[in-house]
Amino acid sequence: MPLFINNKNTPIKKKFLQPSLFYSIGLVVIFLSLAIFYNSYRQSHHLIMDLLEQKNTLSQFEVKVANINQDLVQLLYFSKKDRDALILANAEGLPAVMVDFKGVALKHDLINDISLAEEIEPSIDALRLLTVKIVGFVLTNKLSRALNIYEHYYVLQATQILNFVNEALYGKVAQIDRIHEEIERQVQFFLGIFLAEFIFVFAVLYASYFRIAKQLVDPIKQLQSAANIIVKYYSLEEEIENYFSYSIDVLKAIDSEDELGLLSNDFKEMIFLIKRSTKEKMAANQQLTIMNEQLINTQGQLLQSAKLASIGEISAGLAHELNQPLGTIKLSAEFAHELMEESEVNALQVIRKLEKIIGQVDRAAKIINHLKIFSRQGEHEFSQTDINWIIEESFILLAETLKMASISVTLELASDLPKVNCNYIQIEQVLTNLVTNARDAMDESIGKRLIVRSYIGGDNICVDVEDEGKGMSDSLMTKIFDPFFTTKIVGKGTGLGMSISYGIVKDHGGTLNVSSEEGKGSCFTMSLPQIN
Repeated sequence: MPLFINNKNTPIKKKFLQPSLFYSIGLVVIFLSLAIFYNSYRQSHHLIMDLLEQKNTLSQFEVKVANINQDLVQLLYFSKKDRDALILANAEGLPAVMVDFKGVALKHDLINDISLAEEIEPSIDALRLLTVKIVGFVLTNKLSRALNIYEHYYVLQATQILNFVNEALYGKVAQIDRIHEEIERQVQFFLGIFLAEFIFVFAVLYASYFRIAKQLVDPIKQLQSAANIIVKYYSLEEEIENYFSYSIDVLKAIDSEDELGLLSNDFKEMIFLIKRSTKEKMAANQQLTIMNEQLINTQGQLLQSAKLASIGEISAGLAHELNQPLGTIKLSAEFAHELMEESEVNALQVIRKLEKIIGQVDRAAKIINHLKIFSRQGEHEFSQTDINWIIEESFILLAETLKMASISVTLELASDLPKVNCNYIQIEQVLTNLVTNARDAMDESIGKRLIVRSYIGGDNICVDVEDEGKGMSDSLMTKIFDPFFTTKIVGKGTGLGMSISYGIVKDHGGTLNVSSEEGKGSCFTMSLPQIN
């Protein structure tokens, strides 16, 4: 298996292994280069230090020879015999100086220096022996022989040795300069190598990470695009037949087998599940829509039935209310007919009878028109309405049925009440239901008194319908607004009137409450938000 594997099927963890490994190798190479340079620099530095030591050694040697020569001059020409010991000591130290010089040469395998040392060693020994002879002759008072050796042999030998030393010193300076130049070239070479290695490592790492980033970012972008397609169309709540297919097509570009490929497969599975659940949801929503429409129709029919039931309950009063103007119209018409048959027609009396007929017709038409509006099926728009006007309009249909039941009505309507935003037909239906229930509750009562009052209660406009009937217990009050619950005898009530009234008031943002005491009567309070 090759060491460097990095393709779209490689796990994400292993994708980063190659650049990390290469980075480590690059660091090792750079550090090895640094170590090699440091070792070379250290060796060159040590060599320079040893060459400087050799140079100092040659300088010391040159100084010793010069001192010996100067002391010999003092001894031979100025008879300063106290110089003999110093001369001999310096002469004996010359071989040791050259030994140090040769040791450094052997340490660094400096062939020229080794050759120079080997070549000059006999001359140094000869110079040392000549020095000893000169001092010996001076001490034995053989000055002429000492001068002869010094002038003919010693000076020549010393000059030859110093020439060798000077040449060696000059060579050392040149050699140190060459080493400095070599170190400078090594520094430049190392910097070039280091920069090249750094650029190469950086370029390889950049290419590797760019390739890895592309292998990671492209699938992520495709996943994001697929998710955006689903969110875009799904949030519209519209049935787009192919938007799931669009997202699947986007994910087909992800054909890797790494973690992102597995995530893409899971995402596809999730899309299939969303697609299935969306279809189920749309089917359920469609079913709910149908059921809601049926419920609305049923509710409308139920409201209409409740209104017709209310009309049925007050039909006797309505018949009596319409019968009165019809009877008056008949009598007035007959009397007008008799007046017209007389030889002398009393026009004024005829006109009065006709005006009376017109008034009774208007009265009957008002009752019929109000009954027509009240019983009309369908929606009525909300409008800003005076609650007192609704109360007064409701008694157009209720007044006669209450009169027939011997119930006295007291209207305590507050003046200048703010208007309410309502469907006045539905609110009239609620009042009609409350009044007819109050009428029925007072069937067996001795004192039959109904009070309807309007007033401001906080931020609401309130209407009380209070009777002096038999009242209710606490257990009955908890059930009074339940559907199909009624305290009336079988066949006289459906048990839907109070439930429908409660729903109407609630749809208007209001409340319908009851307070009652057995044997004393009940009070229903309708509260509707006032318009500021």
